[in-house]
Amino acid sequence: MYKQSYFLILFSLLALSATAQKRKIEITQCDVMSGDRYVRRLQGNVAFRHENATMYCDSARLYVADNRFEAFSNVRIIDGTVTIYADTLFYSSQTSLAQLRGRITMTNRDMTLTTRKLDYNVRENVGYYPDKGKITDRSNTLTSVVGLYYVKENLIQFKKNVVLVNADYTIRTDTLSYHTISKVASFMGPTRVESKQNLIYTERGWYNTETNIAQGVKKSFLQSKSYYVYGDTLNYNRNTDIGTAHRNVQIIDTTEKITLLGNKGFLNGKQRLAFATGNLQVVKDFDGDSLFMHADSVFSQRFTMANPAKNAGDSIAQADSIEYNVVKAFHKVRFYKSDLQGVCDSLNYNSSDSLIVLLNRPIIWHEANQLTGRTVQLRLKNDKIEEIFVDANAFLVEQDDSTRFNQMKGNTLTGYIKDNKLYRVDIQKNGEAVYFMRDNDELVGVNNLLCNDMTANLINGKLSSFVFRKKPEGFIDPPNDEKDAEVKLDNFQWFSTVRPLNRLDIFNWR
Repeated sequence: MYKQSYFLILFSLLALSATAQKRKIEITQCDVMSGDRYVRRLQGNVAFRHENATMYCDSARLYVADNRFEAFSNVRIIDGTVTIYADTLFYSSQTSLAQLRGRITMTNRDMTLTTRKLDYNVRENVGYYPDKGKITDRSNTLTSVVGLYYVKENLIQFKKNVVLVNADYTIRTDTLSYHTISKVASFMGPTRVESKQNLIYTERGWYNTETNIAQGVKKSFLQSKSYYVYGDTLNYNRNTDIGTAHRNVQIIDTTEKITLLGNKGFLNGKQRLAFATGNLQVVKDFDGDSLFMHADSVFSQRFTMANPAKNAGDSIAQADSIEYNVVKAFHKVRFYKSDLQGVCDSLNYNSSDSLIVLLNRPIIWHEANQLTGRTVQLRLKNDKIEEIFVDANAFLVEQDDSTRFNQMKGNTLTGYIKDNKLYRVDIQKNGEAVYFMRDNDELVGVNNLLCNDMTANLINGKLSSFVFRKKPEGFIDPPNDEKDAEVKLDNFQWFSTVRPLNRLDIFNWR
């Protein structure tokens, strides 16, 4: 038992002795040495070695008992690929810590750090500056108040007023990690990546300064002159100017005041194209009254064309070109606006002619009126819908009561809106109409008419009078509760169960 303890104690002492020898500072070069056994003064081409680092200076004081030294003038540390220059150096073998002061330059491969105060751990190969530093490499210049450089991991952590300047952009944040080999900057706090083309904001993410690819995973958005893009996850390639967003996506056309909401978004800045899908919603502002639309997918793209008003004799100076926006919605389109609702299979909007076109079995509802046809066009002026045009198989139905329906049909239909009210409808060619005539809400007759062209006037969205052109023909039947419900023009259909009832109902296809 005692012998085993003796060997254990002896082994421990030998290990401590070996460690002490390993930690002892070695003087490898010196022109002149003086002093005593406690303090030695060295001058001229002084060189020390400790751990794996060699340290040079013009003069130094070595404290033998503490195994530490102070170095002055032309201080230099070489540690593998790392070289550090400074005015003064205070070094302890117990901590392997080099405290450098003055004009400091630290280089490692293509990276250079300059600062006035640097602590460098020779054993761990870790450098720390607490009071402002600047790092440069082939492409970037990075400044911060505090920096921590892990040489073995090729990683630098920056804190407080961090600014990375590149020829194409500037990154501003408060906490940043930079990998010196991959050139990837990682962020853990509010960060702005600013360029002439756009702004990227994120509160957690990374930016590859070599490939110009970025990702944000917390409160991230991309903002350009035309678009604002937000997503829980945001990816962006500056070289191609293409970005993708996932979950809680929001894409805003800031010029046209159109917002795309969905689970997945895509932006091509060079083509000025935006795309969204997945639980999709489009919001378009119309003079304070928003239109809400749902579809399987929506594309929005901006274009530039020559200004047709240029050189047209207008005394007011005109721009050489104008920009316009095209929006295309595909499959199961439903929209809701307080005074207008609609469904169709696809929809196009062109801001150059202020025209919304509903395609493939379109239906429009305005108050008590339902309009159908081959295609339906909504013409806008100053962000207000002023005209509805049905280009073929036009059919207008207005519900008179629970069983009776006023009806108009013809080849084409034009409806006119003022102050968000449909006040006039024109039927062109092959016009037919069924109208339930009332006197103070009392039903007095059923008017059946044939007329090539006709006009209906509406008051508060309800049919009130007709104007017939080109030899109208017709007859009036007395009211009949049983037969009136069966008075229908050919191809009559009433789609009340399909109509969107509110902004959330646009997601329910039926």
